[in-house]
Amino acid sequence: MNMAHNNEKAEERLQDFERRHSDLQAELSKHRDDKKALAEALRETQKQKEEIDALLVCARAVLTSTSFPKTAREIFDVCRTSIGARSGYVALLSEAGQENEVLFLESGGLDCTVDPELPMPIRGLRSESYRMNKTVFHNDFMNSQWVAFMPAGHVVLNNVLFAPLIHDDRTVGLIGIANKDGGFTEADARLATAFGEIASIALQNSRTLDQLREALSQVKTLSGLLPICASCKKIRDDKGYWNQIESYIRDHSEAEFSHGICPECVKKLYPDFCNDD
Repeated sequence: MNMAHNNEKAEERLQDFERRHSDLQAELSKHRDDKKALAEALRETQKQKEEIDALLVCARAVLTSTSFPKTAREIFDVCRTSIGARSGYVALLSEAGQENEVLFLESGGLDCTVDPELPMPIRGLRSESYRMNKTVFHNDFMNSQWVAFMPAGHVVLNNVLFAPLIHDDRTVGLIGIANKDGGFTEADARLATAFGEIASIALQNSRTLDQLREALSQVKTLSGLLPICASCKKIRDDKGYWNQIESYIRDHSEAEFSHGICPECVKKLYPDFCNDD
């Protein structure tokens, strides 16, 4: 009887040990899951930080920009590196709206024998980006319907992504990137869209600056000492010629003249028409 009692106690202790062991295993498993989730969260946070840093680099490039092609190259290089693509280009829509005008092409070290002067019509997958004002990508491009539009000698495109430069709800250019190991993702598309928005701001700033420079070039100002004849009031120009004051001011400013006669000159020139009053 004592032996049966002892066996019963031992069985209870064994079951209790197994329950505690099971609980410990569950706790360890939860700890591992929590650790894995934390590591994933840290990786995602680091990735987001790197993306924000990359966008800030491009924003600073826009603020100091004096040339859109140069700024576009800076934005493109950061975009390509951040997303992990190898090849690509930046192009603007032609005035006629029928072609891409490529600012530069990065082959990524791959063979490319395409004539750089060859026209790049708005067709294929890039036409979808123009049409929808949206970033598009394809991860099996060489087996897609779009490959038929590639000219001979073009860089092999395993995958491609096009991000639009949009102004006034119209795509006016593209950032194109290609050949990313593993293919592009929706996250890549969102990031590329942000780079496209920054490039669009740079483009509009550049065009505004060009317009301001053109306007300023039309503005003429007079400054410094002007040699003027004390008698006839003609002005000597930089070449040594004497000019009527009206001609000189008209040629060196935006002023125009309308002629009249002041009261004193009326009396001097036309005394018969003047009253003594």
